[in-house]
Amino acid sequence: MPVRNITKFISAALLIAGIGLAPQPASAAAAVLSGTTNQNARFQTGSVGTATSGMLSALSLPPPVPFFAPPAQRVRTLVGIDTWFWVTAASWRPVVRVIPVGKVLVTLVATPVTLQFVPGDGSPPVLCPGPGSPWLWPGSRSPCSYTFQRASTSRLLGRFSGTVQTLWTIRWTTSTGLSGTAGPVAVPTPVSLRVAEAQAVLGR
Repeated sequence: MPVRNITKFISAALLIAGIGLAPQPASAAAAVLSGTTNQNARFQTGSVGTATSGMLSALSLPPPVPFFAPPAQRVRTLVGIDTWFWVTAASWRPVVRVIPVGKVLVTLVATPVTLQFVPGDGSPPVLCPGPGSPWLWPGSRSPCSYTFQRASTSRLLGRFSGTVQTLWTIRWTTSTGLSGTAGPVAVPTPVSLRVAEAQAVLGR
């Protein structure tokens, strides 16, 4: 779920609860949830939306710092072999923020749930339920890997332009007892990957 949709979702809930606002008729809250263009509802959505946008920004979700084996970013990986991808364990932990909205405290807990790799070669994203594993030794296996089927030589600068992103869910609660869950929120890092074809050498 894009951040703007999460903001709208939380804004509507805060509006219904009357957090940080003067009491409003129920019809105004219903207008926000139904997506109508009622002028009064738009004004209130903007007021609360500004607060929730600030809350989501305050989470400061860290972009992933991806690693590959073989190291396709610095050197190259090869067609037809497992290319591992992972992020550091330190970046795979919940982010918690407590933010005042008027007289109410809103607690946001963002939890990483999925690591996603978009290889950039036209294939669909590869999903991994965790941070992945650093490469250990030849023959070892990883739950987070991808096998390129063609070289990147035909692409700009001879590289695939891909993305590694962490998908987060956000749990929010207020000191008034209101709560909810939203997401996923994707936090991406672009990657440039060089993929080559190995040439067999025949000897006599």
